[in-house]
Amino acid sequence: MKFSLRSIGPAIIVAAVVLGPGSITTSTKVGAAYGYSALWVLLLLLILIIGAASLASWLGSTLDRPLCRELSYRLGPWAGWVIGIAFFLIVAGFQSSNNMAVIAGIEPLLGEEVTLPPWVIIGILVAINAVIIAILYRSGNLYQRIERIMKVFVLLMVAAFLINFLWARPSIGDAFRGLAPRFDVFRDAEHSILLMGLIGTTFSVAGAFYQGYLVRERGWGPKEVKNGLADSIFGMCVLVGVTSVVMMTSAATFYPDISPEELSDAGKMSAQLKSTFGSLSSYIFCFGFLAGAFSSFLVNAMIGGHVFSDGLGLGSELKNRSALHATTAALIVGMIVGILALTTDFDRTTTIVIAQASTVIGGPAVMAGLLFLGFRQRLKGNQPPPAWMLAVVSIGMLVSLAVATRTAFSIAPKIAGLFSGPS
Repeated sequence: MKFSLRSIGPAIIVAAVVLGPGSITTSTKVGAAYGYSALWVLLLLLILIIGAASLASWLGSTLDRPLCRELSYRLGPWAGWVIGIAFFLIVAGFQSSNNMAVIAGIEPLLGEEVTLPPWVIIGILVAINAVIIAILYRSGNLYQRIERIMKVFVLLMVAAFLINFLWARPSIGDAFRGLAPRFDVFRDAEHSILLMGLIGTTFSVAGAFYQGYLVRERGWGPKEVKNGLADSIFGMCVLVGVTSVVMMTSAATFYPDISPEELSDAGKMSAQLKSTFGSLSSYIFCFGFLAGAFSSFLVNAMIGGHVFSDGLGLGSELKNRSALHATTAALIVGMIVGILALTTDFDRTTTIVIAQASTVIGGPAVMAGLLFLGFRQRLKGNQPPPAWMLAVVSIGMLVSLAVATRTAFSIAPKIAGLFSGPS
């Protein structure tokens, strides 16, 4: 109990970021498309994300400098620029989907087939981002406040989805069989983009890398390395556990009768809650959807802003003005992209999935940075990370490279389809 209440912190923030609307959307759609047969992918991703987050936490606790600054010091300024820009682009993809998800969660609450006019959408998103930016600049003790809020959000999301999971009564036998690897799921060209989105939201290399910054922000040093390792494992197990619960609930509710294409908005996805909440399912799901969006809104932008600022050599601490300015820029870019997507005729959930899938393209550069720092520490003998971390992250690097390549080819025709006319 002492560990669960006091020791957790950085990893639960990362989990709250990743457990956003994109993760809920993609895991719901994957459950509808594949049933239980893609559960093994989540098991693999759990191992990989634990390895990446643990290595980042280890490095953040033992290095003299923040991760990007260390890369710039060892390899030259270009290395920090590459990682910083990659992070900013990754976060922009996540942030645009967060903005879209806010509207996707509000509209079903107003009634079926309700579509907000563009001026209302713009007003809502501008107001939300303005409030968050104001909080960002006015909060003097930002990390502690965010940590407490994220713990509450994650607890509420876990409780809601776990209750519904128990009522949906998914097949435990089918779930265990779904843990056996089946690579044929990747040969389904029609739905492969969903799996890329699932990997992008679950195997969040940006979130894992940022763990190295959060442990420093909390003041953990070499003596707290074990705390950082336990924190990483706990947080990532929560992340993948909730994702798998959503996927299994969707599989029990939708598969094979309802296709993922039919789950075009949060209102339709809320049908998986009807067994528990009946006519209130739409409201409860949409509030959960909104909670996921708000829980990741600020911290997701912080990830891009602080790492980008650190990559440019301007500082990474939460109180640093350059980091705050970069975070604000990430919020504004995500808002603009979200508004452009929402005020056109694009299918919104498809756009969210594409935005989430596209975030994996910058992953190989981030993983390469982690590996370089990890192997250098090991070669120099300065509190080297365990060999298992380096082995897992090396595998994760290969997976990230393969997925980035596959994603680039998968999303190209989807993007072309979005711009070819109304969906």
